[in-house]
Amino acid sequence: MNGVALPLEDASYLSGIDAAVRLTPAFRLGSENLDVSDYIKPIPGGRKHRLEPVRTVLDEAMKRYARQDAAASDAWLGPRFHAALRLSRREAGCRDVWRYLGLWAADYVRWRWAAEPDATESDNSVGVERFVGPDSKQALARLWWMTELFRNGSDYSTATLALTNQDIVNNFFRAGAAHHRPTALAFLSVLPRSEDGERLPDGRSANALSKAINAAASTLLLDSLAIDEPLDGAERRHWEALSEDHEVRNFFDEFPEGPDDPPVPPESLETMTTLLAELLTDAPIRGKKKG
Repeated sequence: MNGVALPLEDASYLSGIDAAVRLTPAFRLGSENLDVSDYIKPIPGGRKHRLEPVRTVLDEAMKRYARQDAAASDAWLGPRFHAALRLSRREAGCRDVWRYLGLWAADYVRWRWAAEPDATESDNSVGVERFVGPDSKQALARLWWMTELFRNGSDYSTATLALTNQDIVNNFFRAGAAHHRPTALAFLSVLPRSEDGERLPDGRSANALSKAINAAASTLLLDSLAIDEPLDGAERRHWEALSEDHEVRNFFDEFPEGPDDPPVPPESLETMTTLLAELLTDAPIRGKKKG
């Protein structure tokens, strides 16, 4: 098989691809294999993870969506990938984890990010950052962290909504304010939606609101305006431990359940929704007529 990173298929660790690994254009295009045996090292804490459920949901996403609609797969895949790969936040904060997974699932990375479905020239190869880049760029890290930050306790529906808009992924997701749950959920609630209410198609509004939030507030200020409930460490550990028992095919057509953290306090969500609605009203939106 061409374009695989060997010997990752049989590795028992999640982490370990050094930044100096040689991701040639030929590998990124899928026409050359890559031996990474010298770069494998254990995940922090030594906890092992089953990758079979992850492989199952990635394969299903590539079956459900045509290559030209690959971006649309994010909304379906994000929650299911998050539930299949039950990482702690500490593990997910290790960049080596995503470097490993980016090469382990190189076929998905190419499918999602290739410039053209049948590219034959190296100029059309997938960018290095989609395999081993920062969380906002790496193909799998961005899905996992978007889902983690925009879920509301065990409810993944808000994360799915966030993933329907690439401007949220590319802009607001990178801001510190996205880590404040009342702000993240209020951000979704004030943006215009599609007629069916299931998508956030207006990228200009998302970009304008993101800029307005960054200019108006720090995360510290947001915490004082709208208090959030802390995440439940015991429930998170219980959810992580269930990774051996769940069957990912059971949630292909319905949402899985995330960690049973407390939901965002309604009063905090109301406070931030009011504030962000005012910011959006005053924000300069490209293409919007004044008056």
